[in-house]
Amino acid sequence: MSLPTITWSWIVSVAIGLLGISVMVIIHELGHFAAARACGISVQALQFGFGPPIIRWGKYETEYRIAAIPFGGMCKMMGQDDLKNAIAQKKKHIETCEEGSIWSVAAWKRILVYFAGPLSNILFAFICYTILLSMNTLVPYSPAKIVVASDYPSLYGLETCAASQAGLATGDVITAIDGETVESYEELQRMMASKKESPSIQIETPRGAFELKPIDGVFGILPFKEAVVGHVNMDTPEKKAGLRPGDRILFANEREVTNMFDLLVESSSSNHLVLTVKRSSKRSTQTLEISFENPDSTLNFTLMQQTKSIAGMDFFSAMETSLKECFDNFKQSIVSLANVIRGKSGAHETLGGTFAASQSMGMLTTKGFAAGFNSGMRIVLFLLASVSMSLCVANLLPIPALDGGLIVLSFAELITGHTFHPKLYMGLQITGILLIALIFVLLTFA
Repeated sequence: MSLPTITWSWIVSVAIGLLGISVMVIIHELGHFAAARACGISVQALQFGFGPPIIRWGKYETEYRIAAIPFGGMCKMMGQDDLKNAIAQKKKHIETCEEGSIWSVAAWKRILVYFAGPLSNILFAFICYTILLSMNTLVPYSPAKIVVASDYPSLYGLETCAASQAGLATGDVITAIDGETVESYEELQRMMASKKESPSIQIETPRGAFELKPIDGVFGILPFKEAVVGHVNMDTPEKKAGLRPGDRILFANEREVTNMFDLLVESSSSNHLVLTVKRSSKRSTQTLEISFENPDSTLNFTLMQQTKSIAGMDFFSAMETSLKECFDNFKQSIVSLANVIRGKSGAHETLGGTFAASQSMGMLTTKGFAAGFNSGMRIVLFLLASVSMSLCVANLLPIPALDGGLIVLSFAELITGHTFHPKLYMGLQITGILLIALIFVLLTFA
């Protein structure tokens, strides 16, 4: 296994991801807690995190704890002593139980308690999806300002193109196509794609009208994106050199930068970049030089993206769609697990390790918030819902020590009318814990 490069951004990403997974675990345990209390089972402890508790409270039957390491959680129900006593007394069944023990209630109640954890994850995912679908969505938006591809032959290898032959120039703003008004570059793309088979189209701009005939179905029009920095990646040469969001790039080395493609040309041809930027604040505007190495010809920052808001669904439509999302997610998780069992896909690729999953979650979250609060919240809600559904499916697997295995045992008790041999329970619990630990180690570190 290749170890990741440990940087502050990696540490932050993993921590955010683990915290998100822990939230799902706590939601899961709260489901067990609520169902246990409703069924007359005493909960001895409800804990957030693992390791030694650092904060405790609760004067009655349940002790609430916050542990030293804020990842994971547990719901400890009364009944472990009954199991130990039955084994010590060499009994064939768990008969004498403490009041409030999980073994003191009917098997069907235990099924409800075991199923309540996965159910709480489904309900939480449903809430997340509903909020997500109800939110206004910020989508990319750019004015219909164009770049002519043949103006950048080093990037596209074109000496000429349909746009340049028609007389269009980089910086032109297209206002209409065949008399139909164009509002944005995204709309322009859709309209041009629908007209590729046309012998010619009429383009209108503020400086005149042009007839555009596609060459082999290609027009040679690209988006004109202003060279204003939107987000700078952590732990990169650009970040260390002092490049900031909001900086307007005027020159790259000695090349004037009018749009994104000027920047890409210089980046692809130089291992060292000196960016001349204009930085504005409330008090002043200054011109700075940002110098950094560029050995991979890869820019570690993005340019600012304009957006526009699209209204979300009404609440009841969002609820209906959310139910479908939960069902589809559940079904897809089952199919993925079935493919692993049948050998059609790799376990590591399908399930992923805890640290790999948490890093992915953390990176997506930080990048989402870097693009804006709306984008960040949408990603958070989507990831929480997806992880919550995955946790639900994982816990319903018929593995001893997981909810699915305990539900199967309880159904068997319901049919036979009595509990099984205490040593069988203990053996299955130990086997399940060892199996889960082995899967965890293989997926995380293999």
